[in-house]
Amino acid sequence: MHKKIPFFAVLALAFFCTVSAWAGPVSTVPWNGYVGAVSFTFDDALKNQIDNLKPVLERLPDVKVTFFVTNMSNGLQGNAAGFAALANAGHEIGNHTLSHGHMTGQGESELNGEIVDFAGTIEKTLESAGAKVKVVSFAAPFCETNESVQKVIAKRHFNNRNCGWHGRNMWETEPDMFNIQAKIWTRSGATATEMLSAMDTAAFIGDFSGANPWDVQVTGGSWLVVLNHGVTDDAGDDYSINPSDIEKIMKRAVEDKLWTASFGTVAAYYRAHFVIDAAESVAADDGFTVSWKIPDEHMPEKVLLRVKIDTQGVGEDAVVEQGGVVIAPESDGTFIVDFMAASLKVRKARAGEVGGEDKPDSTAVGDSTAVGDSTVATDSSAVGDSSRTVGILRAPSVPGAVPTEYAVFDLNGNCLGTAKEFGVPERLPKGLYIVRATGPGLAPVVKVVRK
Repeated sequence: MHKKIPFFAVLALAFFCTVSAWAGPVSTVPWNGYVGAVSFTFDDALKNQIDNLKPVLERLPDVKVTFFVTNMSNGLQGNAAGFAALANAGHEIGNHTLSHGHMTGQGESELNGEIVDFAGTIEKTLESAGAKVKVVSFAAPFCETNESVQKVIAKRHFNNRNCGWHGRNMWETEPDMFNIQAKIWTRSGATATEMLSAMDTAAFIGDFSGANPWDVQVTGGSWLVVLNHGVTDDAGDDYSINPSDIEKIMKRAVEDKLWTASFGTVAAYYRAHFVIDAAESVAADDGFTVSWKIPDEHMPEKVLLRVKIDTQGVGEDAVVEQGGVVIAPESDGTFIVDFMAASLKVRKARAGEVGGEDKPDSTAVGDSTAVGDSTVATDSSAVGDSSRTVGILRAPSVPGAVPTEYAVFDLNGNCLGTAKEFGVPERLPKGLYIVRATGPGLAPVVKVVRK
């Protein structure tokens, strides 16, 4: 005889493979769900970056980097087409000043020309070369800044990459956005092996329990920022790295399951989480809203965060929306929200959405529909005390969207792995299971399946 479990409680469990707690209504998932993050940055707008690094990046589509460009030696103007192509491939273009000078001795007028005006020049130059970009990230030449310089940087950017011997930034430590630490590559100061080890450390791979107390303690996955210059086999160029070495290092980052995103992308995610995680809910008639202030007007136009949202106070059929658009949960139960929207709403479902009583879904239990070698359960006593058919447990999908991933759960909501369509893997014993289908533009579809 099957153990009786309230059916909608079972389906709610199927939205999660693990259960965790958080303090507020919204909690950002560290590093976008990866074990850590790494941002590779390349300074000075060098032609060898286009000639030698671009082919590497084309072989590693999951890796997005940042190029901090300057017009020193005609770098930007002379290589505009190449950097425009890199921008169109999803890489970030940042500001490294007009002439790459020592800024701490410059006055405000000169700093405005070097920093603020040059940001506009970068955008116009690349637009003329076929790429529309918004410059939001900055890197001070020689890592030299002071309060006066940072004030000018802040007129046009929301961050500044600086220098630091280990270059790691911890999730729980709120950053100084105009002093983000980076690990510098030089041939005389580092080796490829050391950089591979740095990737492992960012991913929290290794035993760090015996670290000296005066060293920086490694307590989890972190954001590693790497400062590079040229990409060439010229051993006489101390600041350059061999193309084969940077490819090897990038591949290790991917293998270590690090989030290999641009400097501005990770910096925005990192900055935003301290704001949205502290936001409080305000009750509404049908649920609650959460609002927050954008901390810097120069952040990217969209900052997508993977978040957990406590919807329990609204009910198991709660709907999350931004700007009137329903956001379907991801396969792990998280939501992708736009931080720059500055608010979200959690409300009770309306007819035709989650649990809609008057619009039963074609995927509902009740017709003993064959699914591969299994059948959908029809015995209501096998899945709970309710004898009604299962309503829609999802928000509307994009027309034409189809499932691409299937996850299988037991009746206690434990994730048992992936499934092939709505079938149950051969390795699992006979019985009842929950299969959850997801895909791009498709709100999750849940079925109870008997093997």
